[in-house]
Amino acid sequence: MQHNNLSQHIIEDKINLRELFSTIGRYKWSILFLTLLITISVAVKVYFMPKYYKSTVTIEVKPNDDQSQGFSMGGAAAMLLGGGAGGSTDLEKDTTLLQTYRTNEKVLEKVNGYMVRYFITDEKHKEIELEDNISIEVTDVSIKDFKNYGMRIIIEPLNDTRYKLLIPGRFSNTLIGTYHYSEMVQTKDFSLMVHKKTSFKQHYTVELSGTKRYVYDNIIRKNLSIEADKTSPFLMLSYLDNLPHRGEAYLKNLIEIYTKQSINDIKDDTTTTINSYNKQLSHIEQRVMQSSNKLENFKSNNNIIEPQAQATVLVTELSKVGIEIAQNNYKEELLKSLITFVKTHDNIDAIAPSLIELEDQPTILLIKMIQEEQLKQATLFIKYKADHPDIVNAQRQVTSLQNKVLSNLKNLQTTLKNKTLSLKKMKQNYTKKLKSAPKQEQQLISFSRDYEVNEKMYTYLMQERSAAELKRDKALSRFKIIESIYTADRAAKPKKALIVIVSFITALILAIFLAFFREFLKEGKENG
Repeated sequence: MQHNNLSQHIIEDKINLRELFSTIGRYKWSILFLTLLITISVAVKVYFMPKYYKSTVTIEVKPNDDQSQGFSMGGAAAMLLGGGAGGSTDLEKDTTLLQTYRTNEKVLEKVNGYMVRYFITDEKHKEIELEDNISIEVTDVSIKDFKNYGMRIIIEPLNDTRYKLLIPGRFSNTLIGTYHYSEMVQTKDFSLMVHKKTSFKQHYTVELSGTKRYVYDNIIRKNLSIEADKTSPFLMLSYLDNLPHRGEAYLKNLIEIYTKQSINDIKDDTTTTINSYNKQLSHIEQRVMQSSNKLENFKSNNNIIEPQAQATVLVTELSKVGIEIAQNNYKEELLKSLITFVKTHDNIDAIAPSLIELEDQPTILLIKMIQEEQLKQATLFIKYKADHPDIVNAQRQVTSLQNKVLSNLKNLQTTLKNKTLSLKKMKQNYTKKLKSAPKQEQQLISFSRDYEVNEKMYTYLMQERSAAELKRDKALSRFKIIESIYTADRAAKPKKALIVIVSFITALILAIFLAFFREFLKEGKENG
């Protein structure tokens, strides 16, 4: 019984396959016609598609010596207190920041050829964008309606002094008017001026972008790709452009501008720190000289005796207290500068290295939270405009955290002042005990103590300033191009052969489906 059922299924499958091929056979010409029609249409469209060339470059983003505590890439301080994953996180920040409008807007100010683009039609009826040898120049462009951003105009020469201005249409072009070269053109939608550089006969198609934001949203963002290597501190940048040299120029300027932007962010904090050191050093240097001269004069003018053991201990403790008071005075001066910096700058995460020196871990954690919110904000800026609710909320959160940072710095300033007062009281107690020593011995101890405190403080400030200057100088070499910008001779897209093959297969499947649908409708009518 089971054998009979299996035979029945095989017979039915054979019948179904015969019906399938029979249906295809009846509609073979319509299937072939529709498949070829779609494929040829796609092939024609692909033929006129502009070619895009891929420019690539790899850069190394060197980690800082104090990466777990110091600066992050892109001008943010990496407070990765858990350690280990710092480099990867920093590269992710660089990847995001390199793609933001804030960075790319500055690149568009330097790279020409995006705000106004010039095209001609060659002998093969292909539209080609021109990079140089352009006979005209369009300037003073103002588009009055944002809906017209990216609009196109046609400039057709009439004679040596006049030209015809048209708006391209699907079936025919619309005449705007005839104008003299270097004459201001005013219409309800736009205004511009066309200058003639050399004589020309062929008409130009000119694309007017309108704003840098339009260029970023419609051209840059979809053609710029940045990837971070997960195992090494490398960033791979690539950019697609139908003008290879312009693509190379874009990547070159993007790297240069971002590098300068990052270095400037890093320098903001180091400059604040170095200025504080310099201010303290100028005072300490004078005091070292004065205390040294007093000590030498006293030794040369008096019969020196060695201080007693108890007095020696007291003077050592006085020196320690004096050094700590001097360090606290420096920290108070640094805090004063940091508070001013926070009040007047947006990139307050740049103060993180100074906070580490001040050992202010709670504020360091706040800086980390600010970084996370700013990174989130930067990611949102790639997709949305500034008034988007998520961006507004992120900005509110950043502002709230910045206020907390300012409050923490003020509290730390108060704590330092109280600590300094306690140290000064301790110093007074040691000084009273020293008064029991002979007068000449007291003077020697006083001069020695002053000299030792000033000398050690001067050495300390010199070392700290040198470290800060080293960090600042290292920032200049943090970004290194591993491979020069390279553009392949062969276009990266469109993949014309692949598009045609895929369209052929898709058209064939669609044509067969329509054939069976027609057969289904036909059988329905016959049965009805």
